[in-house]
Amino acid sequence: MSRRRFIAGMATAASALAGASGIALSQGTARAAGNRLPLPELLVPTQQGGVTVFAMQAAFGTHELLPGVSSDTAGFNGSYLGPTLRVRNGQRVRFEVTNGLDEELAVHWHGAHVPPEDDGGVHAAFGPGKVWKPEFTVKQQAATLWYHPHTMGITARQVAMGLAGMLIVEDDSAASKALPSSYGTDDIPVIMQSVAVGSDGGIRYASHSFSEAGMAFPVVVNGVAVESDPLTFTADTGRVRLRLLNASLSETLTVRRIDGTRLTQVATESAFLTRPVEVDEVRMPAGCRAEVVVDVTRETVLEVAVETGVGRRRNSRQSFLTLLPGSGGSRTTPLPSRLNTINRYNVAHLKPRVIALTETGGVLGINGVSGTTMKAMDSHEIVVREGDLELWEVVNRSPRNHSFHVHDVPFQVISVNGRVPTGVDLGWRDTIAVHRGATVRIAMRFTDYASEKYTYMLHCHMAEHEDLGMMTSLKVRPR
Repeated sequence: MSRRRFIAGMATAASALAGASGIALSQGTARAAGNRLPLPELLVPTQQGGVTVFAMQAAFGTHELLPGVSSDTAGFNGSYLGPTLRVRNGQRVRFEVTNGLDEELAVHWHGAHVPPEDDGGVHAAFGPGKVWKPEFTVKQQAATLWYHPHTMGITARQVAMGLAGMLIVEDDSAASKALPSSYGTDDIPVIMQSVAVGSDGGIRYASHSFSEAGMAFPVVVNGVAVESDPLTFTADTGRVRLRLLNASLSETLTVRRIDGTRLTQVATESAFLTRPVEVDEVRMPAGCRAEVVVDVTRETVLEVAVETGVGRRRNSRQSFLTLLPGSGGSRTTPLPSRLNTINRYNVAHLKPRVIALTETGGVLGINGVSGTTMKAMDSHEIVVREGDLELWEVVNRSPRNHSFHVHDVPFQVISVNGRVPTGVDLGWRDTIAVHRGATVRIAMRFTDYASEKYTYMLHCHMAEHEDLGMMTSLKVRPR
C-alpha cells in the first residue's frame, strides 16, 4: 500500500487500532487558540506489576503548518509531534510503541542512559503493525531529553513529518525541588523546528528540494508555525522554566531576549549546571536542548535566530514567544546558588581516539566508511570497554558543518580547537557542533551497560547527513 493511500485511510485504521490498544489519537490541525503557546499533552501512564507503562502509536495524518494549507504529516498519538513523557530516576518504565505506519520505524530515546537493546537506534527497527516494548530502569539525573525516529535511510523524512516529542527525567535533588516543576504552569516544553514546506503543503526533508519556487521556511513551536506575531504564554506564577529543544533537521537555533537582558540557564542536554549561569544567548545545534529560568515581571519577548548551510540560504531571525506577567505577581525567591556537582575528568594520561567526520565525492562517513547499511556500520564499529574513561578527538574533515551525537552516555567537552571550555560549556552534553575544519575533544565514561550482541550509535545529528552515511555502531564490551 502506498503511503498516500495509507494516509487517506487513517481515519478508519487509526480508530480501530486506538480502540484495540487504548491509545487516544487525534487528527487535524493545532492552530494556537488566541495566539497562545500550545502545550504538548502530558501522557498519563498506566501501572502494570510495578512497571510504569507509556502507550504510544506512530501514525500518518494531516496537520496545518501553513495557514489554510494541509500537510501530510506523522505523529505519536496524534497527527503531528507527540505527547510529553515524564519519568523519574529509579523508576521502572516500559514504552509500548505501536508502528501504525506502512514502513519500518525505529524510535530512539535521545540522551537516555539505557541498555543497548532498548536504545532504539537503526538496529531496533520494527515493521508496520508491530509493537516494540523496551523496558528499563531510569538511571540518570534530571534532564530534558527527547524521542524521535532513527530508521535507516529515512530518519530525515520521518522526523520532518513530525515524529518527535519531549522526554523529561525528574529526580529528588535539591535543585529539582527548587526549580519550577508544574507541567504546563511554570515548567514549559518549547519544541522548536525550522521546517521546509512547499507551496503544495508538502514537507521537504532533502536539501536539493529546498530551492524550489514557493518554498516557505516557518519556525514551528510546539507544532504551530509562528507567523507575524509571537505566540504568548502567561506566567501566572511569575517565574517559568523553559525546556528548549531544537528538533530541526539541520539548523542551529539561537534564543535570546529582544531587550538584550541576559537569560538564566540552569541545564544543558544531560543535567543541571553546577550553578545558574547568566548568558547573552542560548545556542543549540540540531538535536540540542537547554533549560532557562525567566522571572516574568513585565512583558518579555524571546527571539530565535535560524542558521543554516544546508542546500540554501535562509538565515532568519524572528520573535517567537512573548511571556506575559500573570495575576500571581512575580516570584522573589532567589534561585539556588548550587545546582549540581560536576567532577571534571582527568584525561591527561589518555591518548585520544580519533573519530573523523569524512566526505569524499559527496559520500559522507565516519572514519572514511559510509554507514548506509547495517553491514557497513557493524563491520567498522567503535568498540569500548565497560567502565572505561574515553577521550575522543572528533575531527571534521568534510566541507560541511556537523552536529555530533553519542548515544548512551553524556560527555564533557575538553577542548574546541585547543581552547578549554568555560561557562555553560562545562556542563554535561550529548550533542555538540563540529564546524568545518574543527577539532573537538570530548570525554565520557561507559559505566554500567554492556553487551556483545547489541550496539549503540554515534553520528551526525543533521538528519540528512545521518541518512547519507555519517553514522556508525558503538559497542560497549563487558569487562
